[in-house]
Amino acid sequence: MFDDSDSASSEDDNFSSYSEFPSEDQESPTLPPKKIYQNFSMSGSKESEEVLLRLEMLSLNLAVGQRYESKANLERRLKLLTVKDLFDYDVDISTRTLFIVKCWIDGYILGELYKNFLGDVGPAVHPKSVGIAITKQFGVKMEYWKSYRTLKFAREIDQGTPESGFERLPSYLYMLIRENPSTVARFQIDENGKFMYVFLAFGASVNGFPFMRKVVVVDGTFLNGRYKGTLLTALIQDGNFQIFPIAFAVVDTENDDSWQWFFMQLKLLIPDDEGLAIISDRHNSIGKAITNVYPLASRVICTYHLYKNIQGRYKGKDAFRLVKKAARCFRMSEFTQIFEQIEAINLAIHGYLQRADVRLWTRVHFPGERYNLMTTKIAESMNRALSNARGLNIVRILELIRREDARSQRTTLTRGVEKLLHLSKPLRELGRVTAARDLTVQRIDDHHTEVKYGSSDESLHVVNLVERKCTCRCFELEKLPCVHAIAAAEYMNVSRISLCSLYYTSNYFVSAYAESVMPVDSAQPVPEIVANEPCLPQTVRQPPGRLKKNMMKSALEVAYQTNVLGKSTHVLDVDRVVIMRKLVRCRQVL
Repeated sequence: MFDDSDSASSEDDNFSSYSEFPSEDQESPTLPPKKIYQNFSMSGSKESEEVLLRLEMLSLNLAVGQRYESKANLERRLKLLTVKDLFDYDVDISTRTLFIVKCWIDGYILGELYKNFLGDVGPAVHPKSVGIAITKQFGVKMEYWKSYRTLKFAREIDQGTPESGFERLPSYLYMLIRENPSTVARFQIDENGKFMYVFLAFGASVNGFPFMRKVVVVDGTFLNGRYKGTLLTALIQDGNFQIFPIAFAVVDTENDDSWQWFFMQLKLLIPDDEGLAIISDRHNSIGKAITNVYPLASRVICTYHLYKNIQGRYKGKDAFRLVKKAARCFRMSEFTQIFEQIEAINLAIHGYLQRADVRLWTRVHFPGERYNLMTTKIAESMNRALSNARGLNIVRILELIRREDARSQRTTLTRGVEKLLHLSKPLRELGRVTAARDLTVQRIDDHHTEVKYGSSDESLHVVNLVERKCTCRCFELEKLPCVHAIAAAEYMNVSRISLCSLYYTSNYFVSAYAESVMPVDSAQPVPEIVANEPCLPQTVRQPPGRLKKNMMKSALEVAYQTNVLGKSTHVLDVDRVVIMRKLVRCRQVL
């Protein structure tokens, strides 16, 4: 017979009102191990001594119906059993007539049972499923709290603990470099041997960078494991408009020193160059590090973050739409006209954009080459792809940072460019090749052509196919033929493929993905000097307040957010709506 009341929540906060239990980051480090109990009871009796069954001390087995002369004898027998059968117990109830003890098993045992006999411990597995599986297989009744800790221990058996991740880090980096030549992997500790930073750039990414456009997107995202930290990423976009990771770093915190260290390591792979562009948000530490480490490169601020800042500070939908147009302008005259309209509509927004420096957020004023990249969207996409790894130990995070091999290409240009030229993203709009058929072309000389739509002189543009320029400036800035250049190329019998930058060709694309990222071979020995290199977890202070990670909101919280966002309440389940209504009634009564 098993009793599953472990009183584990007696000293914890009450999370029942939030419909969820705390995550592993919220657990107290001194929380006792999870216990599974089995009861032994002894009821006192005043029956005659003749009925009392005396137990010989040579037999230590317990059985139903056994009686003892005193509680002290039973306690002595139990202590002998703990030595013989290697178990321990807690005294639950002790009176003159009743004595109940509870044998306990560390929750790690249940985690091992589940991992070895029942199955998966991936991110899709929930504690409720673990409890059902344990109950069905072993007959142990599992409450949610027990199921949660069982799954936690099972994952630690499979993936390692956060502490073991730091301990294995030097050996893992050594094995990674051994299996992947040209890989750059470094870590740094403080004077006490505690972890500070780790930097990783796979050899395949290092060797693939020369075939990519020199526009690097950097970003940081918080990790939510036990020891927190921040994941820094450096990414670029390949010729097929897909994400190509260059380097990653895990740092203890995001500040001036950590970003400076990250860019110093990145400079070993990507040298400082006037043709290099670095896109980021407006984080002050990033700006300082770029200025110090990459003085020749041009910095770009993410226009999405710029838009969000404007929306949060100022009002005016008309001005906000004009800001988007101004950022994407190709021609100076067009930008000047739109910027004057912003000044007339909202002087505060106009001043904010001037202080933000138009060279950093506009396409037309940018001194370098940023191609089609305006935001850090590819970094946000990578962060979402790695969301399941953000709570793992540091070695598991690095192990899950992988990339896919290049897909086979059947055209001269990459598929993304072919799609852009023949069919633009909104299906209702024509691609550039189709739209070029409606343009009128007139030859000026051997190199220049005049292109316009119909008889309107306002749409007139001059194209130079030799220099790959057009007065619309789209051809020059994107390094892809604009609709006017395509029309001129058809008229001059010039292949539009030859007008595209080499970065967009399938040959460059395949060359960039020529190498693969190989896994580590744990069977090969690691030098003792590497294995014994110290790397301890950093000191982390738990912030005050309730953490949001893995927390289900209460019915009132969900209802409030739903009403604020203007969405219908039918998306809530019936029980939560009923609870919300009851709470509202109670508040009205009070």
